[in-house]
Amino acid sequence: MAALPTTSDTMKKNLLNFAVVGGGPTGIEFSAELHDIIMEDLAKLYPDLIKYHHITVYDVAPTVLNMFDQKLSKYASDRFRREGISIKTSHHVESLRTGTSESEEGHESNSLTLKIKEEGDVGVGMVVWSTGLMMNPFVEKALGGASSLPARGTKFNKSTPAEVQIAQWTIRKDEKTAGIITDDRLRVTLQPKEGDVEHKQQAVLEDVFAIGDCAVMEDTLYPATAQVASQKAEWLAKRLNKGDIEKAGFNYKDLGIMAYVGNWNAIVQSGGANISGRTAWLVWRGAYLTKSVSWRNRILIPVYWVINWAFGRDTSRF
Repeated sequence: MAALPTTSDTMKKNLLNFAVVGGGPTGIEFSAELHDIIMEDLAKLYPDLIKYHHITVYDVAPTVLNMFDQKLSKYASDRFRREGISIKTSHHVESLRTGTSESEEGHESNSLTLKIKEEGDVGVGMVVWSTGLMMNPFVEKALGGASSLPARGTKFNKSTPAEVQIAQWTIRKDEKTAGIITDDRLRVTLQPKEGDVEHKQQAVLEDVFAIGDCAVMEDTLYPATAQVASQKAEWLAKRLNKGDIEKAGFNYKDLGIMAYVGNWNAIVQSGGANISGRTAWLVWRGAYLTKSVSWRNRILIPVYWVINWAFGRDTSRF
């Protein structure tokens, strides 16, 4: 659309203005990959349009990548600024609507207006929203009702009196995330319906488990990441296969966090060690390769990396 001869310079700037909302690893990695494909591939196809493009990362927090060490977060921010990617922290997105005040005939549905509390209306061509996870509606709503406990498979606290055991029960939910609260064996926990009894007792469904982003293990602050969900799944599978669920509770092992920041550079934080630059990029690539689920993918992925490096990315031009 921006390459059409009838498109004005103002409209080109709007169409080629990319907004990424969320300064976590997903938002930062997408911005870095977008910058790479524009500068390494699309610049060769549309050299006259490169001057109009701009990438901006918005985040409500005072810093991006706040789960990383401060030095690594600053390294990523500095790299982005050198590459021309804007990072605007402490910015609040209020709305998104179709069209802009400068919309031209034929471009109304392709241009967008992002309303920023601190800036007002901003014309953009693409918005990528990566501000975090929303609880699954089934977990948030469908599991909110009270019901009687099953006759079997329920474990009460030792101090739970008989009158509480026959009360109506609800699934315990985390106040902040609305996730299902589990014990350290990943079993769903319950509590009497509010007002049903005076006691704040608890019960455990021994044969019902919750893992991943829908669950929060009691008295922990594990992040909602694939790393946590994968470890929970592996631990639970082993315990069920061996039949020793009561042996020992689940313990999360932090294997570190990584983020790609563009131009063959990355940041890695693992085991107290902070790595940045090309070395971190090699670690980042290697980690993703070893996590591939099949040997077929482990062979094909490096082949495609070499093809993209040698011939450029596939831009689907016929």
